[in-house]
Amino acid sequence: MSHLESILDDLTELSGDRTGERGESIQTGLAWVRASKFVLIAGGEKFQSYRPGSWRRASRIVGLARQLGKPLLLWNLSLHSWLEQPPNLGTEWSARQGQQDIIRFPSAIISVIEGAQKSAFSAVELTLPDGIVFVDGAETLWGHLTMSPRTIVASTADGITSGITRLLTEVVSVPASELVSRRAARLASIALA
Repeated sequence: MSHLESILDDLTELSGDRTGERGESIQTGLAWVRASKFVLIAGGEKFQSYRPGSWRRASRIVGLARQLGKPLLLWNLSLHSWLEQPPNLGTEWSARQGQQDIIRFPSAIISVIEGAQKSAFSAVELTLPDGIVFVDGAETLWGHLTMSPRTIVASTADGITSGITRLLTEVVSVPASELVSRRAARLASIALA
């Protein structure tokens, strides 16, 4: 069972990709964790495949976060998409656009990864965020990183909330250009490894 609902003080869900699809495999919205306001993108509980509508929904919510100047809270979001059918051009383009929007995001990105299997997350998901809170044994993924962001391990809802708040406090004062260049450097380090 996910800790997501227990750590949010409030959530206003936003859905749709502006093409008529809802983007069902992710959850997005405006979220409050204690006094901090985030834009939330939460992946499916079973790491299900993300269809083009879900990637367009993610891109749309990242654009909203950029407009509002709010940090992103990624929850069990795997940036590569598994498909039950062979990939098509629409899926690949939507996934790449969604990933690029997140990489170039000019504010803090905090990720929470709970109870994950090693196969569910690639090095990109573990390197991209500015800080990660690992929950329920997911910290075993941490050992697979060559250059990692700031990480915190938590096991309770209070620990997760404190971890998110602490990471945000550490990252919020870093200029946008430096956040993006740090992400690029971390991603380059895994490309070279």
